[in-house]
Amino acid sequence: EFVGLDNYKRVLADDRFWWCLLNSFIYLLVTPALILLSLAAALIVRHSIRTGRWLRLLFFLPVVTPTIVAAVAWRLLFEDQGLINSIIALAGLDPIGWLTQRPWTLITAMTVTLWKGFGFYMMIFIAGLLAVPKELEEACALDGAGPVRSFFAVVLPTIWPVVVLVGIISSISALKVFDELFITIKGTPIEHQTVVPLVYEVAFVQGTGDFGLACAMGLVLFVIILVFSVINLRLTGAVKGGRP
Repeated sequence: EFVGLDNYKRVLADDRFWWCLLNSFIYLLVTPALILLSLAAALIVRHSIRTGRWLRLLFFLPVVTPTIVAAVAWRLLFEDQGLINSIIALAGLDPIGWLTQRPWTLITAMTVTLWKGFGFYMMIFIAGLLAVPKELEEACALDGAGPVRSFFAVVLPTIWPVVVLVGIISSISALKVFDELFITIKGTPIEHQTVVPLVYEVAFVQGTGDFGLACAMGLVLFVIILVFSVINLRLTGAVKGGRP
């Protein structure tokens, strides 16, 4: 039923929503990992003269892999008798319930997101690295600066707007993630999921089909994502009067 603010009161009183919202914010931890991994991959490709093209193809391959294929493959790896638990058992440790126990369920889905996404963000960083003046890097080298110092003194300040952009885009993607969770840890309690799977559960899986409550949950998530979008626009100077 669409009954005005009553549905929002129900959202605030629903423990499942708060669990899933907490999981959504935990899922944001994938953002710094994506930034670091994709930036490292972009730097490797940039400095690999002979193998750069092949490395770019290798790193980008997960992006074009269908999500359902990637999620099913990773699910097989993380099963109780899968490859990862077999390796853990060889080390003399107890197997982990990657697909059944919290927080391992989230870590499993985040692994799929990380594997699927870093190649896409790598390409953005590669484009950003093209704007780095080689003259400044050469000047740093002549002054005796090593690669690490040159990176922090020249490269990182130049591509910082790209870092901000990747951070905000990946944060938005993490907040609205669905496919990886739905396929990889399907069958786990809804408290192991994030907000979007909860919206799907409330609207289509429950026998009553509570579309009013589902819409209210979706709108709350939309407001959160909108905040991230505004931050993105402000940081990149796209809002009128804003400054990067």
